[in-house]
Amino acid sequence: MKKMLIICLVLTTCLFSQAQTNINYQIKGEYIYGTILKHTVHLENLIKGPVQGGELDIEWKTMGEKPWHQYYNFPTVGVGLVGLDLGNPEMLGQLLAVYPYLNFKLIETDFFKLKLKAGAGMSFLNKRFNNTAIDLNDLTTGNAAIGSIVNVYFAGGGNMEIPLLSGLSLVAGYTWNHASNGSFFQPNSGINMLNASVGLTYFPNYKAFQKPQKKEIASLPQKFSMDIVLSGGARELYYKDNKMYPTGSLVLGVYRQFGNNIRLGLAVDGFYDGVYNGQTLFKRTYLTTDELKNKMRVGISLQPELVFGKLSAGMHFGLYLYNPLKNLEPYTDASTNTLSKPLIYPYDIEKEDGWLYTRASIKYAFAKHYFFSLGLKTHLQKAEFIEWGIGYRL
Repeated sequence: MKKMLIICLVLTTCLFSQAQTNINYQIKGEYIYGTILKHTVHLENLIKGPVQGGELDIEWKTMGEKPWHQYYNFPTVGVGLVGLDLGNPEMLGQLLAVYPYLNFKLIETDFFKLKLKAGAGMSFLNKRFNNTAIDLNDLTTGNAAIGSIVNVYFAGGGNMEIPLLSGLSLVAGYTWNHASNGSFFQPNSGINMLNASVGLTYFPNYKAFQKPQKKEIASLPQKFSMDIVLSGGARELYYKDNKMYPTGSLVLGVYRQFGNNIRLGLAVDGFYDGVYNGQTLFKRTYLTTDELKNKMRVGISLQPELVFGKLSAGMHFGLYLYNPLKNLEPYTDASTNTLSKPLIYPYDIEKEDGWLYTRASIKYAFAKHYFFSLGLKTHLQKAEFIEWGIGYRL
């Protein structure tokens, strides 16, 4: 988890180094009220009251210092500090998060602004399974949603701004927020929230502010490229054994730049997950032997990514082409029947991984051909592992 914190801080620094405008900043304070979604059975008895708290942000208005500012119609770059009570002090406790984000302008007039917000960072929880469970051998006696203090934090949604006085505006928003550790520690059902917010923002240098002016800048080359990414990591499978298993992935992707904002890729993904060693049944995957083939999966994925100078971020969607585990899940069926599933089939995510995998991806180029890569591989809302990687771009 310390590595996760370091990488997020590095990516935050990279984002701000490309975007900061010292004098064009504003300060925002908001009250937050929301709810936790019951996306898994582990949360049904944990949700007692509403989510309540606040957020303090500092935002910088981009003025075209970097070409991508103009490509995205001069968004604002911010960093937020969030404190939330999760509605069940004994079990869920409180959350503290810090995260960088971008606000993209959708509508902007002198009387009204509508923006789309997206960000990711770190969250810290004071209640987790180990310090809430009455019986450490029974998930139902504690916080079965979170097994770690340090977790990732995602935020995405819309917000509006209405000017009130010189430099002072009313703001309101509605966001989806998520905290989990990517299955690095178990249990890890994660916490998904839908939160509404209302507050004020103040722009100290409003008298000196001038709107950014568009300039003649070169467009990004509309050409093909290739990414090769090698990643590794580790994760737990079962909250009782406290064992770490190695994970890894190899991605070979071909990309095409479309316009100045988006690159679209098609990739072949190879995955290794060491938890499937024949001893980790736990009534989900029916395994009786420790074989390499059961730890390997291969798929093909569509990889749209937004480009922000040296930084790119996107959500990848994949289909398994080789997946021996699909006929070993769910446990009850695989243990009594010989399954033969097609590439695409109906499934219950609570009982098996299924045919679809996704990845939230961030890449940062630190040299002409080399980049750092950070990914979170999931099956729908269930995280499999975090990918810490390095890539080469042709």
